[in-house]
Amino acid sequence: MFVPFTILLVVASLNQIEPPSKETGPTNWLTGANFRQELERPFSGSWSSIEFRQLLKEVMADRHISIILDRRLDPSVEVPIDVSNVSLRTGLTVIARQVNGDATVPDNIVFLGPKPATKRLRTLIELRELDLQSKEFSVSKPRRSELMQRQSFESEDLASPREILEAFARQGLLKISNEQIIPHDLWAGMTLPDVTIVEALSVILIQFDLTFRWIDKGTAIELIPIPDLVVLERKHHSKQKPAEAIVQIRERFPQIEAEVWKTEISVKGLLEEHEALAAFLLGDGAKSPIKIDPPQPLQKQLFTLKAERVPLITLIKKLEESAINFEYDPDELAEAGVNLDQRVQIDVKKASAKEFFKLLFDPVGLEFQIDHLTVKLKPKKQC
Repeated sequence: MFVPFTILLVVASLNQIEPPSKETGPTNWLTGANFRQELERPFSGSWSSIEFRQLLKEVMADRHISIILDRRLDPSVEVPIDVSNVSLRTGLTVIARQVNGDATVPDNIVFLGPKPATKRLRTLIELRELDLQSKEFSVSKPRRSELMQRQSFESEDLASPREILEAFARQGLLKISNEQIIPHDLWAGMTLPDVTIVEALSVILIQFDLTFRWIDKGTAIELIPIPDLVVLERKHHSKQKPAEAIVQIRERFPQIEAEVWKTEISVKGLLEEHEALAAFLLGDGAKSPIKIDPPQPLQKQLFTLKAERVPLITLIKKLEESAINFEYDPDELAEAGVNLDQRVQIDVKKASAKEFFKLLFDPVGLEFQIDHLTVKLKPKKQC
């Protein structure tokens, strides 16, 4: 009988700063360049019989990144998830899609939500920040600077979204004219590290299909429904003649609206579409926007694994999916009485490769040798 188990293989650099425990202080969330680098680091994991909420908690604790889960994705659902040697960014996208969602990355947070929300979130943030410069809203330069300052926003467990929104607004020195349209609910606590007030408010409001407009010269906001069409209009320069480039653009990006404007190309689309188009026009269109780093040597990896009475061979196969190679002679092991079907029990968190493999193989009578990404197994010598 197969025993359900959870295996989380976390790949990280050994010289990373360990997160403080709850007893010693708050999590040291990664931001800026460190946050972006972490998203591109290798990530592998396999989970079964674990709630979606708990899975994300484990990833956040191990990687020190803030992940916000949209209220419309069921946090209690249990789905089998298996990712192997991809970037953390790609891994979180795969995980979100397993629960009919998707992932997007505003500055310093990862947002998991329904596809329509993740598709529009960054563009809505950009639009609200651009509105601050519009004459229509009469926001002074000093006030714009205040609103664009970065800070951390936090909420406690079991706070209502209206309470969270009001607290964030107060922190940003804002008033909300119609907060009563937010329905009552109770949410888990969250941290949004080093973000603008626009990002903080947008992450909350998009979960109700809402955005906002500036009123009273940027001292207050009015909550409004997200319009059916959410686009940015920008001008792009091309190395080619605009008339030639527009043909390729319409073929490669049929979903965006593009036309020649003098010596440039005027485009209406989502922020991500503008970013992809800019890379294409610069000659980088064939490159993937997501870089997947090669696997790190085992000596530089950290391992987290929890399993109860799971056949050893099952764990070996799972580890092999994470670009780890195992070399052993089955006949030699059998002759020495080593049974790879023996059930093992292990519970470690962020262990070095040497510690991890010793705990895994020592109880079954195996010794190991690590060579880059290969683990060579031999029966223990009899004394």
